[in-house]
Amino acid sequence: MTPFLALLSVSIRQALPVRRTAVLLLISAAPMLIYVFATTGRSEESAFEGAVEVAAATLFALVLPIVSIVVSAGVLGNERRDLTLSFVALRPLPRWSISVAKLGAATISAGAINLAGAVALGGAHLIRFGSAGLLAGLILGVCVATIAYACVYVPLGFLTDRAVIVGVTYLLIFENGAAFLLTGLAVLSPWRLGVSVFADATSGVLAILDEQTAPLSVSQVAIALAVYLVVSVAVTTWLLKRRDLA
Repeated sequence: MTPFLALLSVSIRQALPVRRTAVLLLISAAPMLIYVFATTGRSEESAFEGAVEVAAATLFALVLPIVSIVVSAGVLGNERRDLTLSFVALRPLPRWSISVAKLGAATISAGAINLAGAVALGGAHLIRFGSAGLLAGLILGVCVATIAYACVYVPLGFLTDRAVIVGVTYLLIFENGAAFLLTGLAVLSPWRLGVSVFADATSGVLAILDEQTAPLSVSQVAIALAVYLVVSVAVTTWLLKRRDLA
């Protein structure tokens, strides 16, 4: 196994200890439970509308970012607090490669939890009505949003021990405040990127979403995601080179 893959594998295991994984999986199941209880007895069309609303307002806007904050902020932050980051830096890897490995570990770890929630929600609708239309769109949207959130919270977790508090504040003030009210800022919102992909990949979603959550174009999402990735790796690499690792 190469040093890069070894670091990636170890980082994934560290990001998902058993107790944390169990708690986060319970949180990720919340949208499915809300959907089932809220749409019991409804027609398929009405239940589909309810599923879309739960996905946009609960899965993408609340559960997914919280899971991503908790997991991503710790992949470098925990190493620094445990005084093991200096040993990671001694590996025969350039700093940018360490940044990519940590970002990959955060994305894979948070993505696994978030995808479980997406599959639970889409699967519940599939089991009830035999319609798999939601599932693919939810999976694609969750993947995009998780990558964007990991790009934000991996370097943030290295910068401050209060990354989770800062992340939740960012979520409330910017994502569910400024970016929600000012549509021009939507391209900077990871959950809006995810909802946009979900809407583009799933027939009928666009008609349900209101103007404030209207999706971005595919090109806007692709450009925004590329910028997130480049900036995140650059910032994390710079921090690893310039800041005290102890």
